Amino acid sequence: MTCAICEGERFQSATIAGVTIHRCTGCGVRTSAITRERRLNYADVDEGAYLESIGKVRRQQAEEIVRFVREHGGAGEWLDVGCGYGYVLDAARAAGVRVRGIEPDAKACAAAAARIGNVSQGTLDDSTPGAEVLSTLDVIEHLDDLNAFAALVQSKTSLWVIKVPSSEGLFYKVAHALRIGGAVRRLWQSEYEFPHTVYFDRPSLTRFLECNGFEVVAARYLDEVPNGTVVDRLTLDGRTPRWKAWAAVPLFFAINLVERVRGKSDALVVVARAARGGGPSPGAARHPLPASGARGNGGGGPSPRLRGEGGRRPDEGPGGEP
Repeated sequence: MTCAICEGERFQSATIAGVTIHRCTGCGVRTSAITRERRLNYADVDEGAYLESIGKVRRQQAEEIVRFVREHGGAGEWLDVGCGYGYVLDAARAAGVRVRGIEPDAKACAAAAARIGNVSQGTLDDSTPGAEVLSTLDVIEHLDDLNAFAALVQSKTSLWVIKVPSSEGLFYKVAHALRIGGAVRRLWQSEYEFPHTVYFDRPSLTRFLECNGFEVVAARYLDEVPNGTVVDRLTLDGRTPRWKAWAAVPLFFAINLVERVRGKSDALVVVARAARGGGPSPGAARHPLPASGARGNGGGGPSPRLRGEGGRRPDEGPGGEP
């Protein structure tokens, strides 16, 4: 096995609740070995509950992301790949930006198109027109061949906005350190059709981008599970009883408090600009992740054929040692 980010061949591995996780000792990126099966998916989640819980969080995050991107040079048309219900498109359009979205899920695409207009069902491929700003929010952690996808993105834009679940967050750290099986399965989406294949931290995401011809302009963390959303978030798919969700509330409150002091969280946003001259940096890795076979788009790289907002399972918990 070779690391897709640094080409290292040394890993620390652990299996928790049936999820095998490999941590590259060279760059720190974590990859999963999860058998991809058609299990739970977007249709299994109550849409109303989603909109009232995660939907509220995504709307708030979208406004913060748009402000952040505009502070760091984002201008021109904005293409959101895996746009889900179109929250970031709403926020960008409200800021006066011309927007366009792509979403593979028919239900989410129809909802976004009805409200925003310029949203099409599909995935990013060679035929997709480019844009000055391209965002993939909660998308790339579901892909296998990250480097091929990065090459495709580079052919479409000069400014790439990425949001990923982060292994730096305390939700991730606590779940894995204490080997809490249900939380680990939820973080890696192991029981869903499109599980997570990778968890980045800020250094490994930066290295991945530099290896693929991008330079990081700015990075920040976002609240992923605000205190007021905990119960609805945990009970969204009907598998966790409300009493158990309420019992977990104090832990979430404590973690959120510590995260504010640390200045980190389980959700990482990075703005990256294509480096002058383009193309990957010398020695860039070109190995696919040793994971579970994301569907390709048949047009020069894998595409985020994923469920939910931004390519995620709709009830996706906080981002995501061994």
